[in-house]
Amino acid sequence: MIRVLIMIAVAGFIVAVASLSTAIAIGGPDAIARGVWSWAPGRGWNVSHDGDRWGGRHAWADGGPQTSRAFAWTGGEALQVDVPADVRYTQAPGPAKLTVTGPRAAVDSLSVQDGRIGFGRRHHGHHWGRVVIVMTAPNVTRFELHASNKLTIDGYRQDVLRIDLSGDADVTASGETKLLELGISGSADADLSGLKTAGADVDITGSGEATLAPTEWAKLNISGSGDVNLLTHPARLETDVSGSGRIRQAEAQATPAPSPSPAPAPAPKTR
Repeated sequence: MIRVLIMIAVAGFIVAVASLSTAIAIGGPDAIARGVWSWAPGRGWNVSHDGDRWGGRHAWADGGPQTSRAFAWTGGEALQVDVPADVRYTQAPGPAKLTVTGPRAAVDSLSVQDGRIGFGRRHHGHHWGRVVIVMTAPNVTRFELHASNKLTIDGYRQDVLRIDLSGDADVTASGETKLLELGISGSADADLSGLKTAGADVDITGSGEATLAPTEWAKLNISGSGDVNLLTHPARLETDVSGSGRIRQAEAQATPAPSPSPAPAPAPKTR
């Protein structure tokens, strides 16, 4: 019985090797020439295809030593991050500054154009680990993140703040605005408890979660199992929930009762 199993295993291995050799003989040279298959000594094959976005990608884990690079910023009011990154944005006057730190291969492959930070098309499908993006600018008002990116916004002072999250991205913000527009798709999380805002327009699709503290009004739409944590009691509140989503609101603090007035002193007795 054991001998039969060994023979079957050997035969299967031979068939697999023959099939792989045939595939490489037929399509390998052309695929390598077109960049679909590539080889790096010690790191193996990398398979990618941009046009139809099909998978089968094997990412190289070795991106080289850590390095930092400054990029010119011409994106204006919008920041879109399409690379695995931890992003810290601080509003500050003066020229914008953008610095990226991470594996050399990842940093060297980045492009910054029209407010988008991402890899060039020729590097699509490679993955060298996360990068750290530190940015200061005077007037970015819209932030868009995908996948598992993380964003921290400090010192925000603008009339409007727009945030769009998808996947399991996370954002934390502190500062002040008049209008918050928040869109969440997927399981993203937005902790905006440190952001003072007069009004908030929130739209959640999926299982995302948002924590916010509008002082005057809020419009909350949830489709799916998302959650909204309201830390305040705005005077005007509109809600639309479909699915198992929930809106939690902090309990209003009771107004303490006034202290009782002290009893008047008794009048002195007369003889």
